[in-house]
Amino acid sequence: MAVNTEARFRILYLGSDLEFIKALREQLPKKYRLVTCSDSGSARLFLQSEIVYHLLLIDFDWKGLDGLEMSVIARPQQQRKRMPIILLIHASLRSDRKAQARRAEVDECIKKKDVTNVINAVRRMVEPL
Repeated sequence: MAVNTEARFRILYLGSDLEFIKALREQLPKKYRLVTCSDSGSARLFLQSEIVYHLLLIDFDWKGLDGLEMSVIARPQQQRKRMPIILLIHASLRSDRKAQARRAEVDECIKKKDVTNVINAVRRMVEPL
């Protein structure tokens, strides 16, 4: 009998932090597939495609407020309306930045330096789906 080892959940990470990507890939359970994208043009194409993503991670350090635009692009898409979005931050956000993240329909802001905390949030938001 063959065992299905294919990932059950696909995560899209928009960012360019190679150390974070490496840590996330090493610590994510095998049932997750991490898809990474570091340029805005490709990110738009990924988000507008019919490819199923179960969660979107946007690295605030990647493009700052411009990165939040990816959330704005994703939400109107029928296939992305219920997809959880996590904004990865380096330090606490100022209140005006938090408000901008809420307007961009980000579900949660998490400090990316704690990869275990990020993975716990991913599990909490994805596995009930």
